[in-house]
Amino acid sequence: MRQKRQETHAPGLLRRLLERLEGREQMLLRGHPSWPLLLLSYPANHLHVAEELREAWLHTLPSLKAPVAADYREMLAHLPAVVVVVLRPRNVCDCLGHHHPRGAESRLAKRLAHDMGSEVGEIDLAWEAIRAWRPQPLSSLAAGEGFAVLHFHVALLAVLLHELEHLAHPDRQESAVRRTSDSFYSSVLDELVSQDGVTRFGMNIRPVAP
Repeated sequence: MRQKRQETHAPGLLRRLLERLEGREQMLLRGHPSWPLLLLSYPANHLHVAEELREAWLHTLPSLKAPVAADYREMLAHLPAVVVVVLRPRNVCDCLGHHHPRGAESRLAKRLAHDMGSEVGEIDLAWEAIRAWRPQPLSSLAAGEGFAVLHFHVALLAVLLHELEHLAHPDRQESAVRRTSDSFYSSVLDELVSQDGVTRFGMNIRPVAP
């Protein structure tokens, strides 16, 4: 998933070396029985990002009203039983995330597939790029102090599902996948900004006066 080009600091060799020195941790997420298991791989000192994604996958997604998540329910059944999600601050490119074609997976995913004797999918998410992403719906809201937290939570889930759709349907056009994820982002934001969402996230969010 690509965003509009902006000034970013590419990870480069130095960041990759630092990441290796810091090490990586894994977290396994078990959601609905018909969903794939997600194995999160993240830098050891960024547990909070993995926990944010765990909250979005295990609690926010299942709690959404049926029409909001309808476009993804069928798609999730077409994914491999296990999907590795590689979390990093930014990608060398300006993309928010990628699905990894077969043969381009990391050593972790390849080793897991070998041990299981079955296909393992893999995607990556660049959480700082996702945090900085500003889709069109944000222009219609006046953010309270905590809005950035809500935006990151919803955007992380939307980009995750965007890349999972590419993984499930690799021949599907980016424009079609983007329309679905943009619509999902807007719908989830609307739902969470409603009375229950404001209470849940403890935020003061109000629409901009016309």
